[in-house]
Amino acid sequence: TPEMIAKILKLFNELRTAFARDSQVATQIENKQQEAWTSLKVDLETERDALQEKRTNLERQIEGYRAIIEDCNRNIEYLTKQLNLATENLNATVEHCEKLSATYASRNEERVRELEIVGRVLEFFEKRAKGFSESVKERVEGASI
Repeated sequence: TPEMIAKILKLFNELRTAFARDSQVATQIENKQQEAWTSLKVDLETERDALQEKRTNLERQIEGYRAIIEDCNRNIEYLTKQLNLATENLNATVEHCEKLSATYASRNEERVRELEIVGRVLEFFEKRAKGFSESVKERVEGASI
């Protein structure tokens, strides 16, 4: 009946709206993740730069204070390890964020494909409903003649 078709069309419209909302949420999540990743990267680079600056200062102290060379060498080793750890952490974080970004992009692409399919199904049913309505109208008009 036309009422059932209208209900089905309404349900498909609601489904399309829900998929569109899910796609928007996924995009927002991806954007927030990208912002968080960028912020984290900046923080790690700043920390790495600070550690590099400390290392440079310690190397200058070694040149000026030969009496404390051993202490300064230990500090340099420590800061070098910290710099390497910060670099490793940065690389691991970049890799992790790239994987997350790819995952979110893939999920978003899936949502877009799902929306396209729902749109095509809805269009199909709208055409069928229109044809059915016209057919019923013609029959009713034909019966009343």
